[in-house]
Amino acid sequence: MCKDDPVGSRAIRITVGVVVVLLVLLFIGDRVAVRVVSGQIATEAQRSQNLPTKPSVSIGGVLFLPQVVRGDYRDIDIDVRGSVQNGLRVDRVRSHLDGVHIPLSDIIGGDVKKIPVDRLDADVEVTYTDLNAYLAAQGMKLTVAPAGSAIRIGGTANVFGTDYPVEGTASIGVEPAAFTITPRELAQSVTSVLPPEWHDQIIKLLTVRIPVEGLPFNLKLTAVDVLPDRMRFSAAGEHVILDTTTIPAGAATPSPAG
Repeated sequence: MCKDDPVGSRAIRITVGVVVVLLVLLFIGDRVAVRVVSGQIATEAQRSQNLPTKPSVSIGGVLFLPQVVRGDYRDIDIDVRGSVQNGLRVDRVRSHLDGVHIPLSDIIGGDVKKIPVDRLDADVEVTYTDLNAYLAAQGMKLTVAPAGSAIRIGGTANVFGTDYPVEGTASIGVEPAAFTITPRELAQSVTSVLPPEWHDQIIKLLTVRIPVEGLPFNLKLTAVDVLPDRMRFSAAGEHVILDTTTIPAGAATPSPAG
């Protein structure tokens, strides 16, 4: 007949208890480390990119402490809201950073000055409200709105000193640091009152190039999607260094190294 072993049972309970406590402490330490590193990245991003407000930063991964020890981070999202580039308000820049390097010694000392980033991809969102405000500020008598996968334009075009009402659809072209709005179909009510030989002139007059220079993290535009209330551009960057030591005091624009 077997007898219970109270000493052995007690030892097992103690061992289990110790393991549970260690796991809880590990989890708490892991979450604290996430908050500390996220805060330092947000501060560095705001300073190096000269952002008006501190961006929100989230870091992925089940266990974070191993990333801290290595000094390499693979899944970081930074959300920048309401930045202004050359008079154009960019409603949102949501960036995903892959390959972010911060030595553990800098984290411990709270002395993060430079953050090398291997690669970035991002969504850059411009609302039609902000785009129309920009066009008006540039003195253009033109407004834009969504029209399926294209956009609809409306306004007036000055041809040889006379204003003509213009309405139709336009396509969006993407350059690394700008996008263009080019008419592709004008309403019959417009083309009927203009001589056919003026068609190309009207297209040129209504083609607008909007610079989007100085995006955070030296991002470059690559593609665009038309949404009901905004345009969403895809953007990418690589080998960017977030560096506050290169920003002169009172600088108006960021100077990320890339």
